[in-house]
Amino acid sequence: MSHFTAIGLAPLPDIETARRNFGLHDLSDEDVGKVLFHRRKQQSGTEDLGWDQQCIGAVSLVRVGPDSAHIESLNRRDLPELMLIDAIFQSLDSTPPLVSWDGTRTLLPLLRFRCLKHRRRGYEQLGEETPQALPHIDLRHSLLGDTGVEAPPLHEMAQRLFLPGMGEHRPEVLWDRWLLDDAESLSAYADHQAINTALLALEIFHLEGRCTLGGVEQRRGALRAMLDQAEPAARYRPLLARWGGDT
Repeated sequence: MSHFTAIGLAPLPDIETARRNFGLHDLSDEDVGKVLFHRRKQQSGTEDLGWDQQCIGAVSLVRVGPDSAHIESLNRRDLPELMLIDAIFQSLDSTPPLVSWDGTRTLLPLLRFRCLKHRRRGYEQLGEETPQALPHIDLRHSLLGDTGVEAPPLHEMAQRLFLPGMGEHRPEVLWDRWLLDDAESLSAYADHQAINTALLALEIFHLEGRCTLGGVEQRRGALRAMLDQAEPAARYRPLLARWGGDT
């Protein structure tokens, strides 16, 4: 495989829809979120929101080629959600396939639903096994197939392969950080997710015969060099420190 795009995504509660559906027009975003989480816990016993209760807060796309790597990091503070979705489709057009960890169960349902909300064409192509389908590789499925075996989170998978992992970036704090106007935390979460997905993809692609061992090392080197040269200079320094030296 010569090129691919690894994706990372930071979700947020869909406050706009909850405010309208539940008639919460006089409440702040924070209080609407409390209502949404409370209703979810009453219904399911957990505050983990479903894909139909979320929106996209940040997207990171890591494009990996034989001797180059590029990261595109976008968030809702700077751009409307529709432009984040457009960036995903542009990556699918320019550097397919789109690669995720467990995206069949998490990424694709959310992305399809947000396309539906925004009336964004391309919805019908996501994840469908048709000649018009936009290619998506779920690394979880590549590794485990249809066995139904429970898979660890990306962070744990990365750590077991001596990859950098997610560090302090956790999904349960994204909403709190957003309320503090800290969009950078969302971007950092999505960045870490995309970078670890790209590195994990290289390992799996090698075992599947899609990429030689030399090709893996060449692409890892290009990705490391890109992160090391990124601006601001300290942005990926903690991640690179956790990654350590290649073996």
